[in-house]
Amino acid sequence: MLDAAIDLASRNLTDPETPFNMFQDAITSLSFPEVSRLFAMIEARAKRISRLSNFQGSAKFDVLRTLVEFLRRCSRVSDTAVCGRALTLLATMFPLSEKSAVNLRGHYNLSNITTFADHEDASGSAVADFKLYTKFWGLQKYLSRAYDVEDYAVWEKVYESMQQIMEAFEGTPVASTREADGNEEKRAVKFLTDPQLFRLQLGDGFFRRHILVQFLILLRHLRIVQKPEEAFDSSKSHTESAVNRRVLSLLDSIGPSGKTFGTGMTRAFYWEKHWIAWKANGCKPFDRAPVPFEASEQRRKRKPIGSDVGKPKKASKILSSHEDDDNGKPWALPSEEERKEDLKSWQNSAPTVELIQSQLTDDKDEEDPSLKRKNMKPYVWKTLRVLQRKNFLLVRRIAEERFDLDAILTAGKSENEN
Repeated sequence: MLDAAIDLASRNLTDPETPFNMFQDAITSLSFPEVSRLFAMIEARAKRISRLSNFQGSAKFDVLRTLVEFLRRCSRVSDTAVCGRALTLLATMFPLSEKSAVNLRGHYNLSNITTFADHEDASGSAVADFKLYTKFWGLQKYLSRAYDVEDYAVWEKVYESMQQIMEAFEGTPVASTREADGNEEKRAVKFLTDPQLFRLQLGDGFFRRHILVQFLILLRHLRIVQKPEEAFDSSKSHTESAVNRRVLSLLDSIGPSGKTFGTGMTRAFYWEKHWIAWKANGCKPFDRAPVPFEASEQRRKRKPIGSDVGKPKKASKILSSHEDDDNGKPWALPSEEERKEDLKSWQNSAPTVELIQSQLTDDKDEEDPSLKRKNMKPYVWKTLRVLQRKNFLLVRRIAEERFDLDAILTAGKSENEN
């Protein structure tokens, strides 16, 4: 039925809203296992749906509204896979420059409130542990409201709590973490806030990594708002950069892939910096306009092969590298009159082997190696061409002697004598 509705809508034989109405009715009425199968059908037809004429109008907002309502029904803990498929479907059907999903105002999810014990039981843990426990879970209030930490007084309080928590992490050995294989399914968790579990949680690498990533997100927010370091504290130990280095050091110590994870987080925040800058500039589209056909026709046409045979070519500036004061410019082109008079003599105006040997001999007294002709690539290239014309057997010597002109000339001289 879905395929039939899409085909009829694409041919303007039915109401263009029909496929989207069917999708909306199915999402709101089906159970979660049935919705998973529905997502598989929609994912296979996402490109066809996005090409419908009315998708860029009101239809896309209907799809967006339907999926957002569905995400609100889902539990982010038990229905992680279904939520991920819904978000992936949105990313597939909507273009990258779509502004409806970029959170332009930077709102935070304030409904996720962490509750914990605010007083110690008589049979509870030690007083020192409970003080750390209250600071630890009380910090979640500020981690979920990063804009409150921009205030200097709040930052001092948050900074003190972060330092104590990181000291507790450094003083507690991390339990051995097992790397998950590729086939193991990972699910998001919501950690318990029972005081009796607090000491065990401090040594859990999975738990510690989640908290440290929250610290990095908060520090990234402070960098984005461009708070100067003097606004936090005059001491360097109170700066955001010092805390950031300490957090990354703790991440590196978690598990065998700790450094890889820390590097990945740093790279992700670097990409997010450009993402936020793109949003601040008004979400300019990434798509480039295609090159018009008329402009491509105006490109310079190539000359047919062989059309310039027999025509004199312009002399290159590098030909003057063989310049000799006593012998003139053997590599320079003759004048028009000389060329007309004897074209053959012009073609044979390359320097002789004896001239090349004398030039290399004169360069031996030069102290600067960069000024020696044998170290100049244009000179070496031209000289090798001359030697090949004089003696083609020297071609095999070029690779053997590693383009050393002295060795090639010596080898060629010995072969001529033999």
